[in-house]
Amino acid sequence: MIRTQYPFFYKRYAYDLATGMLHDLTNEKSDCKIDELDEENIEMYSSLNETSLMLDHPTYKKCPHCMSE
Repeated sequence: MIRTQYPFFYKRYAYDLATGMLHDLTNEKSDCKIDELDEENIEMYSSLNETSLMLDHPTYKKCPHCMSE
Protein backbone atom coordinates (compact mmCIF):
# COMPACT_ATOMS: atom_id res chain seq x y z
CA MET A 1 0.00 0.00 0.00
CA ILE A 2 1.46 3.33 -1.01
CA ARG A 3 1.47 5.57 2.05
CA THR A 4 1.00 9.31 1.89
CA GLN A 5 2.29 10.49 5.28
CA TYR A 6 5.82 11.16 6.53
CA PRO A 7 8.28 9.55 5.89
CA PHE A 8 6.73 7.69 2.94
CA PHE A 9 5.30 10.56 0.83
CA TYR A 10 3.79 8.43 -1.97
CA LYS A 11 7.06 6.64 -2.75
CA ARG A 12 7.13 2.93 -3.46
CA TYR A 13 10.30 1.53 -1.86
CA ALA A 14 11.13 1.81 1.84
CA TYR A 15 14.70 1.08 2.89
CA ASP A 16 15.26 0.33 6.57
CA LEU A 17 18.73 1.64 7.41
CA ALA A 18 18.80 -0.33 10.69
CA THR A 19 18.37 -3.74 9.04
CA GLY A 20 19.42 -3.09 5.43
CA MET A 21 16.03 -4.39 4.27
CA LEU A 22 14.28 -2.96 1.21
CA HIS A 23 10.46 -3.18 1.09
CA ASP A 24 8.07 -2.74 -1.84
CA LEU A 25 5.05 -0.93 -0.43
CA THR A 26 2.87 -1.86 -3.42
CA ASN A 27 3.24 -5.51 -2.38
CA GLU A 28 3.38 -4.99 1.40
CA LYS A 29 2.50 -7.93 3.64
CA SER A 30 1.72 -7.91 7.36
CA ASP A 31 5.00 -9.81 7.92
CA CYS A 32 6.91 -6.74 6.64
CA LYS A 33 5.93 -4.88 9.83
CA ILE A 34 6.28 -1.50 8.14
CA ASP A 35 4.35 0.17 10.96
CA GLU A 36 7.05 -0.95 13.42
CA LEU A 37 9.95 0.63 11.52
CA ASP A 38 11.61 3.60 13.19
CA GLU A 39 10.80 6.48 10.85
CA GLU A 40 14.24 7.98 11.52
CA ASN A 41 15.75 4.86 9.88
CA ILE A 42 13.64 4.94 6.70
CA GLU A 43 14.84 6.15 3.31
CA MET A 44 12.26 6.24 0.54
CA TYR A 45 12.70 5.71 -3.19
CA SER A 46 10.28 6.01 -6.10
CA SER A 47 11.90 3.37 -8.27
CA LEU A 48 14.52 0.65 -8.23
CA ASN A 49 16.63 2.88 -10.49
CA GLU A 50 16.96 5.28 -7.56
CA THR A 51 18.25 2.42 -5.42
CA SER A 52 20.86 1.25 -7.95
CA LEU A 53 23.90 2.28 -5.86
CA MET A 54 22.40 0.74 -2.76
CA LEU A 55 21.71 -2.56 -4.54
CA ASP A 56 25.47 -3.16 -4.75
CA HIS A 57 26.01 -2.61 -1.02
CA PRO A 58 26.93 -5.84 0.82
CA THR A 59 24.39 -5.31 3.63
CA TYR A 60 21.42 -4.68 1.32
CA LYS A 61 18.62 -7.28 1.43
CA LYS A 62 15.30 -7.61 -0.34
CA CYS A 63 12.39 -8.29 2.00
CA PRO A 64 11.39 -11.95 1.56
CA HIS A 65 7.72 -11.08 2.05
CA CYS A 66 7.09 -8.16 -0.30
CA MET A 67 9.97 -8.56 -2.76
CA SER A 68 10.03 -12.32 -3.28
CA GLU A 69 10.87 -13.42 -6.79
